[in-house]
Amino acid sequence: ISSNIELEGYQSYLTIIPGTVLAHIYELYGLRLLEQNVRSFLQFSGKINRGIRDTILKEPYMFLAFNNGIATTAEEVRMIDLPDNQGKAISFVKDFQIVNGGQTTAAIYHSWKKHNANITDIYVQMKLTTIKNPEKFAETVGRIAEYANTQNKISVSDLSSNKESLISLEHLSRTVWAPPKAGDSLQTHWFFERARGQYKNERIRH
Repeated sequence: ISSNIELEGYQSYLTIIPGTVLAHIYELYGLRLLEQNVRSFLQFSGKINRGIRDTILKEPYMFLAFNNGIATTAEEVRMIDLPDNQGKAISFVKDFQIVNGGQTTAAIYHSWKKHNANITDIYVQMKLTTIKNPEKFAETVGRIAEYANTQNKISVSDLSSNKESLISLEHLSRTVWAPPKAGDSLQTHWFFERARGQYKNERIRH
């Protein structure tokens, strides 16, 4: 099921693709599918790919919630209306390319083939973009691949920022007055920066 957004110079489709469909497409076309991707499959040696594999094997129904999805491009996309007013679906794609999400795609495929994983409960969110100007197709696809693969890295400390103890400490820092400086009667608050960038953003906001 898909919805499409048309903007100047391009059109984007926001959709969910079944893991079985993604795996079969990868089986048919292999590396041709990832020609615009900046990395080939890095196997299951890294922490991220092992985490993807573990979700596939142990909690496949949670894959849609845990995974960021894939960014794809195409030269042409055709849509059809689904029965009973269920929306629209993609019926045809020309020159389909995965520009971000090659690790996700290959991990689903290899888990299915090598580990006999049941991928029928796996769904992947997908952004599919078509470029209206053929002369700018290669350049724009290259930029999509570059920008989609250069997001701000999340550190371990970022991931721990939502722990209950840190949220409580943040609340205390906003509600408990700090003692005034010697010779000064003006009280202030402590500022506990639970999430990176909070202090700077709060200063700018005020």
